[in-house]
Amino acid sequence: MVEVMKKMMMSDPKWQALLRLFSDKQVAIRVLRKQKEVLMHPDSLQMFEEGYDPATQDGMVKFTNIYERMDRTAMEECGLGDYIKDLKLFKILKVIVPLYINDPEIMAELEYMVKIGNLFVTQDIGSVPPDVNLVSMETKQEIPLSQFHSRKSRPLVIIASSLS
Repeated sequence: MVEVMKKMMMSDPKWQALLRLFSDKQVAIRVLRKQKEVLMHPDSLQMFEEGYDPATQDGMVKFTNIYERMDRTAMEECGLGDYIKDLKLFKILKVIVPLYINDPEIMAELEYMVKIGNLFVTQDIGSVPPDVNLVSMETKQEIPLSQFHSRKSRPLVIIASSLS
């Protein structure tokens, strides 16, 4: 998957410029830190809270639009807005992660993402997952995941997908 992303980006001159920019590790770290600052700002968190409803049909589209706006803000605040002005869709992680997937320093910069809510939470195999609420698409009622897991001695597997 990472190699496919790199090949796709290498075929487009606009993406090539971004790849060259982010091949400087210090630039990548500076942008990731600014992204964190922007995403964790109370105004941004409120925007996600108000604008993203996972129970709606267009919830993921709204989430993606808000997230892209935050990424653009981070790039502009780093003085790098010209690199992305002509790109229709831009995501910082789409460029940086394929370049630095095996770099512990860069990956450590992304650890904050678990704090943006349950959207990015990952669990280690064998760990006890948090009891999160699932939203009924029909009634909009929140139901704790633990209510669905009646056989505690057996593992619970959740299969989820996205159209994005």
